[in-house]
Amino acid sequence: MAQSRMKRAAIAYADDKCIDSQLLVANLVALFRQRGLSMITLLAGTAIFEQDLNQSGHKISAVQLNKLLDNAIKQWPSDDLAFILGQQWLPAQSGPLTQGLLCCKHFGQAQQFWQRYHWLTQPWLQISRWQTPQQQHLLIQQDLGMPQLQRFFMELSLSSLVASFKSLSRSRWHGHFSLPYTAPSNIDQYYKYLGDSIKFEQPICVVSFDQTIDQQPFEMANRQGLWQANRQIRRLYLNSDFRIGLPAMVRRLMLQQIHSNQSLPDIAAQLSLSPATLKRRLKAFNISFQQLQDEAKLQHAIYLIAINGDSNPHIAKQLKFADSNNFRRSFKRWTGKLPSNFKYWLTSKI
Repeated sequence: MAQSRMKRAAIAYADDKCIDSQLLVANLVALFRQRGLSMITLLAGTAIFEQDLNQSGHKISAVQLNKLLDNAIKQWPSDDLAFILGQQWLPAQSGPLTQGLLCCKHFGQAQQFWQRYHWLTQPWLQISRWQTPQQQHLLIQQDLGMPQLQRFFMELSLSSLVASFKSLSRSRWHGHFSLPYTAPSNIDQYYKYLGDSIKFEQPICVVSFDQTIDQQPFEMANRQGLWQANRQIRRLYLNSDFRIGLPAMVRRLMLQQIHSNQSLPDIAAQLSLSPATLKRRLKAFNISFQQLQDEAKLQHAIYLIAINGDSNPHIAKQLKFADSNNFRRSFKRWTGKLPSNFKYWLTSKI
């Protein structure tokens, strides 16, 4: 029973205080204050007070973050807010995560370190890694739901990735971005902060880069410093109340059992929740079980198509579709395109 309670405590619900306000929130408030924008308008309806941000260990919920970012986007006078916050991500960090990144010997090591512990500083992300003979691929999805903020979080996360790589390696970023939405009106900001190797209207968000980038050396490599930082941040991670958001956990469970086609009652039972409670808790993140199920199936289908080169009948069988025609129709509903369009999607050279 105690073990079950511990497991549930690691999953953040929408109203759980799981996001460190000393990071994105404090940086956002400082940026608005610097620009002379209204703090009252920014914090309206969030139940966040400026004095709270001076308290070590103060945290906010996904619901509060959602409201705060909605206020911020409406008030910010231009279309570069997420990119600016991303540029400031590494300099604004402190503690063992920053120390660990600074001490990594190359990008591959830094990538693994960040992927392992990113939830402590960027809990809105869920990350997977795929590999093809010539390239690495980071699949980036939202951990805490909030699909209406998808573009904001993508801009923030990718901007922080590129800026951190440039800062740590003292070299230009060479990589490609596949983004799951139409080209936005602020396309010039994408070219400014991410470069010009970008494709929109893709099925999922993927960062692709040549294998050689993994060995890009960092100037401040320090094996002893990395070991110490890893010990400190691992302790923080293991002692943290939350390590994954509910939407990301549901998606993870479905991917782990993709061949058995888990239903809402199946997943709810694994989370010690009733089906009605799971639906209600997901609704608080502005996302549904069906959306997460479609995302999990699409992710696995893309993997089987682009990485394995599997046929439609084989994929249909893997995903428990009645036949390949049903799979093709579902895939077109998810992406607007047929599976054949993505056969060489991740295997072509950048």
